[in-house]
Amino acid sequence: MEVTTSLTKIKIMKVTLDLKFFIPAILAFVVAYMTITSTIDSYIHFAGEANAAGFFFMSLFLGVICSVCSFEKVKK
Repeated sequence: MEVTTSLTKIKIMKVTLDLKFFIPAILAFVVAYMTITSTIDSYIHFAGEANAAGFFFMSLFLGVICSVCSFEKVKK
């Protein structure tokens, strides 16, 4: 059995960036960064460290999900 590939048949996929998901992703990453560096404590007072950690993970998860959703394949 022989496996061959042809480099001339590579299809290029075009991707667009959807700003209605990309901008909230950037903002969620900024909030996650502010939470981990404790600069958001002047705006939000957490009841404990576990609440701050949960807020960090939820904002990080929101940033990841929004950044994944912001890329769309261009339809022909």
